[in-house]
Amino acid sequence: MKYPIVHIKTNDNTLLFGLFLEATSSKTIFIHTHGTASNFYEEYFTESFAEKFLENNISLLSANNRGAGVYDAYEKTGAATELFEDSVYDLDAWVAFAIEHGYENIILSGHSLGTEKVVYYMGHGQLANKISKIVLLAPADSYGSHRLHEGHTNPRKDEIENLLVTAKALAETGRGEEFLPRYTYGSHSGILPKTANSMLNFLGEKSEIVHALPFSSGKLEAFSKITIPILAAIGDLSEFTGTTTDDALELMKSENPRVVTHKIKNCNHDFDGNEKELTEIVLKFIQE
Repeated sequence: MKYPIVHIKTNDNTLLFGLFLEATSSKTIFIHTHGTASNFYEEYFTESFAEKFLENNISLLSANNRGAGVYDAYEKTGAATELFEDSVYDLDAWVAFAIEHGYENIILSGHSLGTEKVVYYMGHGQLANKISKIVLLAPADSYGSHRLHEGHTNPRKDEIENLLVTAKALAETGRGEEFLPRYTYGSHSGILPKTANSMLNFLGEKSEIVHALPFSSGKLEAFSKITIPILAAIGDLSEFTGTTTDDALELMKSENPRVVTHKIKNCNHDFDGNEKELTEIVLKFIQE
């Protein structure tokens, strides 16, 4: 048996790990990148994907990006320290890995924050022209959802603005690598700390993430420029779109005619309990 855990080095020398399950003689591969502080094995729908995809001669690469976990002391990576635009290095490296292994039909997928990284990559990645289709699972507006929730002011908005003031003061005095408090980042209730630099990068006035899926702005410029088929699937419970999920999906459809959208009933952000339904939706999209 081939050892299924693989690793690569990005162009900026970051070490990343992934799960690589190869279908026999397949030219099609599904590359998936995770959301905030997750990793290649902890988004449980990937288990369902693995079973069904391999049955249908589709290889699966579930891949870490540099936002895996909260903080890796050795690599100095993790969700607490990452800079959003550096995700392009990660996806370039994994797409290159797939090409080196002979894959010609490459589907690039992301979950939550991973959807923003995928959309951003399509406009900035060196190998973006090698992607055949993209899959956006629980598409998110990280910048917008820290300020809005379901179209209304997020109760944490003032707290976030105060934290940004603190982060800016730290960065300006050469202390940008210092960590802000435990519950700094996470639009609904806060789930992890951030360094001052990472906080400013994600939620500050010069953030690049606003060029990914800014649902709250009412315009999806980068998304509208994608010229390959797109699948967007989301649950009907609490999400991270800033606007309502219905408004987010309608905006996607109005901005890009290539998108197919699915809203799954009684489904949360992680698709818990809805993995089989999600798998069938994604598999159908790949095979069309």
